[in-house]
Amino acid sequence: MSDIKTSLTAALLMASVSLAHAGESAPFIYLATQDPFVSPEAPNAKNDIHVFGGVFAGGSFGSVIQFWDADYTDNFMIGGIYGRDFKDLGAGFVLGGVAGAAIRFGDDDDTSGELWAGLRIRHHGLVIGDLAIAPGFTAGLSVVTGPTEIERAREIHYDGDASFLGFLGPEVAFKLRQAPHVEFVYQLHHRSGADGTFGDFGEGSNASTFGLRYRF
Repeated sequence: MSDIKTSLTAALLMASVSLAHAGESAPFIYLATQDPFVSPEAPNAKNDIHVFGGVFAGGSFGSVIQFWDADYTDNFMIGGIYGRDFKDLGAGFVLGGVAGAAIRFGDDDDTSGELWAGLRIRHHGLVIGDLAIAPGFTAGLSVVTGPTEIERAREIHYDGDASFLGFLGPEVAFKLRQAPHVEFVYQLHHRSGADGTFGDFGEGSNASTFGLRYRF
């Protein structure tokens, strides 16, 4: 009987230690240094497809960052982006590349197309229970078939050309443990001459975009 009690006590102690280790390795809130939702059923993904829609705002890059309070126009864009991760930089950061295409249209705009490509750095993010909130940032180059009304007005202001500009895309992505390959993404789509570096241009155009990204 004493042997049975000893065995049960040992089993309970081992279970307690295992549970403690599990809790320590996966706290409720933490900064992820790797994909937090990787599993045999959902292995690490290097490729992604992102489809989105967005609305242009009349303000500057700094003002449109506060997307809930931006001065929006009746001009829009829809598009898609292909991305691929290249290298794990450590501490949760990942370097990759993207290429995107979009159609721009609206009440004041002639329909035009846009192509862009750049490098992306992203972080695996803050994990809160079953939710991961992951920031990212893309920097690259953008070319369009024609300017939007906002860009046309700024061409006159700068005496420049909006056809070929720099591109910046700060973003935040949200995903759930229950759907580890799908992310809801907000991205600020910013075209700029980088203080005259491209097209003798300053501020180009800004759009708040919302979309879904599928990682595979």
